[in-house]
Amino acid sequence: MLGKSVPVFCYHAVCEEDGHSPATFASHLDMMLEMGFKTITADHLYEICMGRKPIDDKYVVLTFDDCHISNWINVVPMLEERGMTGVFFAVSDFIGQGKIRVRADVPQMLTMRESFIKALSENDTSQFMNEAELKSLVHDKGMEVYAHTCRHQGCFKDFRFKGNFSVDSHWSTWGVYRKFNSELPTYDYGSAFAFNGFWPQFRKGKVAFKRRSDDERRKYIRDDFKRCLEKIKKINGCRRQFFCWPWGDFDNLGMQEASAAGFCGTFTLERFANTLGTDPMRINRIGVGPSKDAAWIKQRLHMYSNEASAMLCFKFFSKRNDIGKLLYITDTDKLSGGSRQLINSARAMLQAGVGVVSVLKPGSKLIPELEEMGVEVVLLDDFKNMLTAAGFLSSVIEEHQVDVVHTYHNRAVKIGCIAKGLSLLGGRKFKLFFNRGVIYKPNPLAPLFSLIGNGYICNSAKSREVLLKHFVLPKRAQVVYNSFVGGGRKPKRSAETSIIYVGNEGHAKGPDVYIKAVDGLLSQDKCEGVRFIAVGMEDLSAYKDIASASTLERIECPGYIPHEEVVKLLASSHIYVMSSRQESMPNTLLEAFECGLAAICTKAGGTAELIRDGVNGLLCEVEDTEALAQSMKRLIDDGELRSEMGRLNRRIVRSFMSSTAKAQALLKVYSSIPGDKPQIALPDIDSLIKG
Repeated sequence: MLGKSVPVFCYHAVCEEDGHSPATFASHLDMMLEMGFKTITADHLYEICMGRKPIDDKYVVLTFDDCHISNWINVVPMLEERGMTGVFFAVSDFIGQGKIRVRADVPQMLTMRESFIKALSENDTSQFMNEAELKSLVHDKGMEVYAHTCRHQGCFKDFRFKGNFSVDSHWSTWGVYRKFNSELPTYDYGSAFAFNGFWPQFRKGKVAFKRRSDDERRKYIRDDFKRCLEKIKKINGCRRQFFCWPWGDFDNLGMQEASAAGFCGTFTLERFANTLGTDPMRINRIGVGPSKDAAWIKQRLHMYSNEASAMLCFKFFSKRNDIGKLLYITDTDKLSGGSRQLINSARAMLQAGVGVVSVLKPGSKLIPELEEMGVEVVLLDDFKNMLTAAGFLSSVIEEHQVDVVHTYHNRAVKIGCIAKGLSLLGGRKFKLFFNRGVIYKPNPLAPLFSLIGNGYICNSAKSREVLLKHFVLPKRAQVVYNSFVGGGRKPKRSAETSIIYVGNEGHAKGPDVYIKAVDGLLSQDKCEGVRFIAVGMEDLSAYKDIASASTLERIECPGYIPHEEVVKLLASSHIYVMSSRQESMPNTLLEAFECGLAAICTKAGGTAELIRDGVNGLLCEVEDTEALAQSMKRLIDDGELRSEMGRLNRRIVRSFMSSTAKAQALLKVYSSIPGDKPQIALPDIDSLIKG
């Protein structure tokens, strides 16, 4: 049979400067007394939850988080005047030394936000209750003081961008960076006790972010609880210790550590009944916003003093947007451009501290490299039976606790969509994104796919533009450029000027365009001492009708070679030529940039997004073999220009297409929620060139 419940209210500052005004707070207290409620301690509430004491009266618990100085100056006298008691949760590193203060000793009360910033950035804790005041609370006033962590540490819980660090940033940012810098980015915040978080790492003046592992967070919590509890015990001397979660955020890992530390109960910001059988490790509380008046308090007392209505008016905390595990899936077993980007994305995520699992075909050529870098590879034999494959994918998502699925290639898109539908029947919820690295017409169902999942991730603005023309909603198409991981060494050029094409013999890649352009160049100039290389071509006799025999003899064809050999050839070359008819953003262009090559490209797809004609490369119209030949001649003759272009290109790829840059860009997309603006900004190449 349902009966009574004990409402617990959560307050913070009580002053004219912030939180509740003293007059408003007094009206809250008077309303409680008018309704016949009596305040009880946290210890008394614990006894009720454990069944050792009955709810034999109308009880309420008043809690005060952070121990702002206004609690001592304003709250305590008002409680004493009314014969009421309170439970105060102190941030132990903010407990300073000094005498017991009166109002005259605190000429200015700062807001909670300002108080936290001063404490975190200047170690100025004067706006919080000191040790003498807290001890007086316990031993002179008969109230309770318990733990609220050492520093109320926040973290960047995900990668939803909140602007650069500014005076208006959330106060917890000063606890993440420690030092103000307006060039640093900020992201959505959460509790470091509930979220592993993404933490800044500085190297050579640049910042990257890495997610804490569960073990790292566990150690951090354990150390914090130990230090905090030692200090609080010296103040309250209590046998039972209680704890209040920062922002009310918690999870199983944190709860395990709280119990192991010796806390008998913890206070959340969940809403439910507090009665016999309530888990004291999850005591429910009602946050009282600054605008709430006495009428609101009266209503909440009615709602949460009755077990039935308290259970109906529930509010439970759940960790949202916590990106801890990624799953990449593709049905191709070849090391194509898309496959290479899957590998690079996995590498970027692992470097950012995010776990990665990949679903692949048995025998896939991706397996050795992914396993070597630490990816958990799961094999799926049959990608053709969509329903079976989707069921298998759902089981992998559940088993590995996957948060985001990112598909590569068309069949994986459909499997992902079916798995997303299956999740509605009770499976693990996950975000679903589809990779898009081409500019040809998409599947007619692309708009539907984008609505079932969370949208497309395109590797160029041009690729995104094609999707929008085929009715994919703008918010469902975002841009993340490819990345390339270079060796970090300065390229060793061959003595001969080398011009290199890297592609295949497909019509879209324009191998015939390249051969025609070389033929046109050689018909006008012998280009002695110049090497022409065509990676990905094997039998040049197929082009005998469009080029002279002497031209075909000059073109070196290593055929299809391992990726590392391609990179070595690029590193020894001088000029990269992309002669494509249709292209989005080829990996080989970024690899050529990393190797410091000048680039000559057709205006196919997204290449113009990275190349400024005449500055870091030369652009030609599609199939304009004469312009390609002239561009090759220009760069052959002007070694200084091509060297400067190569230097710029290396800076571009290292600034905008590194693993760090890709990790941050992907995490922004993975962290996005409905209503967020899509990520479509192009790299600010012009500023880099001017700089």
